[in-house]
Amino acid sequence: MASFLPGFFPKPKHRQFDIHPRYYDPEKERLENLKKKYATETPEEEKLAEAKVRIRESFQRGQTQPKGLLSNKRLLIYAVLLLALLWWVLR
Repeated sequence: MASFLPGFFPKPKHRQFDIHPRYYDPEKERLENLKKKYATETPEEEKLAEAKVRIRESFQRGQTQPKGLLSNKRLLIYAVLLLALLWWVLR
């Protein structure tokens, strides 16, 4: 209904965000960024050690169940299926 009466129902105009900073010093911001960059930088040996620890922890998180427990569960499932099949055949 509104499509044939475009003048009666005008579309709202989009709103824009307009902010003006009070003070901006690009040189100061550049220096702060450089300070942050070099303050957090560590030597190569420390970075390598941290990477090894992260890799080791990720592998350890992947091993949630011991392999013996997993094989015991699988053996139990096979035994139950075999007993059910045997019961069905002999019945």
